[in-house]
Amino acid sequence: MIRRFSLSLFFVLFFSAIGFSQKTAEVGILVGRSYYLGELNPRTHWGNGVGSLTLGGIFRYNLNDRYSLKGAVIRTTLTASDEWESFQFNNQRLASFENTITEFAGDVEFNFLPYKMGDKRHFFSPYLFVGLSYFLNDVSTTVEGFDPAPISQESGGRFAIPFGTGVKLSLGQKWAFSMEWGFRKTGYDFIDGLGNRVNDVFESGKTYDNDWFVVSGFMLTYKITREGPCPVYNF
Repeated sequence: MIRRFSLSLFFVLFFSAIGFSQKTAEVGILVGRSYYLGELNPRTHWGNGVGSLTLGGIFRYNLNDRYSLKGAVIRTTLTASDEWESFQFNNQRLASFENTITEFAGDVEFNFLPYKMGDKRHFFSPYLFVGLSYFLNDVSTTVEGFDPAPISQESGGRFAIPFGTGVKLSLGQKWAFSMEWGFRKTGYDFIDGLGNRVNDVFESGKTYDNDWFVVSGFMLTYKITREGPCPVYNF
């Protein structure tokens, strides 16, 4: 269901914008911060050791001054621990995890303002984005509060819906800077590797509480295409 909805939305936005001119392409890097939201970290976005270094590569294809398509590959390690939070499981579960994430994402960006790299009048815009991603996860979880403490760890590949907001700023004819904050709705409850029950007796997680992860960061991109006198030859 998540994959079907995302693909439909992606193609509707794509074909509504593809007919416009002034197409250009950029490549660049992403440096930022990622964190997890789930049973081990239900609400904390800042502080308490939340957040890990994230690195990635970016490709952006600008269809016009309002729409862009973006592809990204990112790498990060998500972590969390019951020590971060004080809630009902804290004194019983004593769990922690690390999960190495590699994500391949494709997004459609919509600029609130007309934006074009190198244009002194249209050099800045906030934007929204939504898309579809596929992430590989390799999780390692420990649970110290149960005896014995079996763990329902799951690794492998999953789909997610990335969406969020950002701002972009032209730094001249060839360079641009962006800041972005994006959520990943996974529909998946094992990013933390934590089963919802231990021996069908102890409740260690919530069946209705699927895990999310968040990627925020800075992007520096370089325009790799030239604009000719006619829009047909811009790419």
